Amino acid sequence: MVVHPAPPADVPGFVEAYRQVLLSLVNTCDGLRESDWELPTDCPGWTVRDHVAHVVHLEDYLSGSEHPVVEDTIEVGSPEHVRNDLGVWMEQGVRSRAALTPEQLLTELRGLVEIRTADLYEGDLTLESTVRSVMGNEARFADLVRLRLCDLWIHEQDIRAAVDRPGSLDGPGAAQWTSVVLDAVPRVVLRRVAPDPGTVLIVESTGPVTGRAGVRIDVDEAGEPVAHELFTGHAAAEEEDDVPVEAGTEATTTISLSTHALARRTAGRTPTADTAYHVSGDEELAARVLDALTLTR
Repeated sequence: MVVHPAPPADVPGFVEAYRQVLLSLVNTCDGLRESDWELPTDCPGWTVRDHVAHVVHLEDYLSGSEHPVVEDTIEVGSPEHVRNDLGVWMEQGVRSRAALTPEQLLTELRGLVEIRTADLYEGDLTLESTVRSVMGNEARFADLVRLRLCDLWIHEQDIRAAVDRPGSLDGPGAAQWTSVVLDAVPRVVLRRVAPDPGTVLIVESTGPVTGRAGVRIDVDEAGEPVAHELFTGHAAAEEEDDVPVEAGTEATTTISLSTHALARRTAGRTPTADTAYHVSGDEELAARVLDALTLTR
């Protein structure tokens, strides 16, 4: 699987990508009208303002601040979009900044861009370094930053969709999200879709970020279904899984869609029925795969 432009792969690349995605979110919100901040978004339960408050809360927490509330300080209740303990924790962070004006939120976010970038330029940081994560947990640096790039970019796209400011579809956030989605294709097809053995399924992002992932479903010696990844990018021609599969052959289904359409579907923001995509092969299987290929809850 090859994605172009490629997502970051080393510490300097991750740090610069993090900075770019944070600044892109700030720039998206610059100049919004007062009424824009209260617009609902495709992220259930959240307005444009809520997205920014969420990002400010998380980046502030990851920089070393304490979670601003305890459970009995801010009553979250049971809104439909809050489904678990992590959802409660995040909703507390959003509501803790309810008294701030949009200008104050943006000022805090601009400051956090510099703070977070400085934190991540620590001299001995490696991809394997342990760093602070959410809810008092820790994570590998590379894992945490991949997740932050995806989260920040998807929230930026939520805001852009609400205020009709499309953009940022060819940067590091888009590349990271596309890479994560395509990497998930084999296991999602195997576990959630479970098509018949012999099925070949290809998902292609047509741009601005380009890439494709493929899987062939077979059975092992015990008769259990297994997924063989295609297009792994290895040079060895004898590796069977690297042999290209031509779209249009029997039992092969190819789903092609833009970076934007792929992101909105896989983030759960747009249902499959409202997603623009092209299918070569089994259209019913393609719809099942797109239904299953949702990486957020």
